[in-house]
Amino acid sequence: METARIVFARERKPIDASLKSYLEALAAAAASQPAGNDPVRTRRALILQALKSRSAIPGLSNGVKTQDVTLPAGLAARVYTPSEASAPLSMLVYAHGGGWVVGSIETHDPFCRLLTEAAGIIVFSLEYRLAPEHPFPAGLDDVLAAYRWVAAHAGHFGGDPNRLLLGGDSAGANLAAVTANHLCAAGGATPPVGLMLLYPVTDHPGAQHASYTENATGYGLDANLMHWFWDEYARDIPPDDPGISPLRLQNVPALPPTLVATAEYDPLRDEGIEYAEKLRRAGIVVTHVHAPDMHHNFPVNPGTVARFPQSIAALNEFAAWLRATVPEPQLKSNLF
Repeated sequence: METARIVFARERKPIDASLKSYLEALAAAAASQPAGNDPVRTRRALILQALKSRSAIPGLSNGVKTQDVTLPAGLAARVYTPSEASAPLSMLVYAHGGGWVVGSIETHDPFCRLLTEAAGIIVFSLEYRLAPEHPFPAGLDDVLAAYRWVAAHAGHFGGDPNRLLLGGDSAGANLAAVTANHLCAAGGATPPVGLMLLYPVTDHPGAQHASYTENATGYGLDANLMHWFWDEYARDIPPDDPGISPLRLQNVPALPPTLVATAEYDPLRDEGIEYAEKLRRAGIVVTHVHAPDMHHNFPVNPGTVARFPQSIAALNEFAAWLRATVPEPQLKSNLF
């Protein structure tokens, strides 16, 4: 069995010139904002403004249906249902990025709508608890609890409990990876049939991966910001604890087919690539999507999806992978 498929060749191209200008404009706009006395609140407001305000994406379907729900533990979630599909559908339990500190259902609403329509699946976007108010393992516990709740209630949303997938981006992909490791190692519960990890956090910055130095500044996510995120989320946790650093896990469980997306100009590039290789060596069916001239968050930020064909190509690749992993009737072929 072939255990890896490279969609974008692993190479380092010059960063897209238009993207570089776009990132410089974003950085200048952020620098012009008042710093405030509360860095956590300030960063949360900035990311909400940056992502939510760019929801006008050409080709964004208005047919996706949404439903806001509250889980028994008080956690909020938003359920996205495609406009053209027949139940029961597969469901993706999704954890948003944001360094475990920022980000929300609202910041990732445009991306979840796009992915729902392109893949023809139900997306269950979770509002897990954030650090520093709720440090490790609060967010991880929330994703695990939400996955189990969806497994028990998928039919209520037109979903198939036997076709559940798990995914996330950045810190959310970290939570998804660790949750999948737990579910697949423990047995008993309904395991995910697919795992989607978009530019995942898989290792502590103390590991000193080369991409942390190569891409330290100027590409949207700065290395210093990642250090700050880690301090807020898991300050007193041993950096080699696989609960925060899944790359350090010694024995990989029998995971489902897994998609790992990485970008060349991302501090998290190398740990994402190494995680894909780690899973491949363990016999997991891995699809590795690498963008050689893009940055962290390139396929999820609606500002880049609206401007760059690389983002659209990656988003459609994710949708194609979801369709191939869990085939569904009456699916769209592409979003754009």
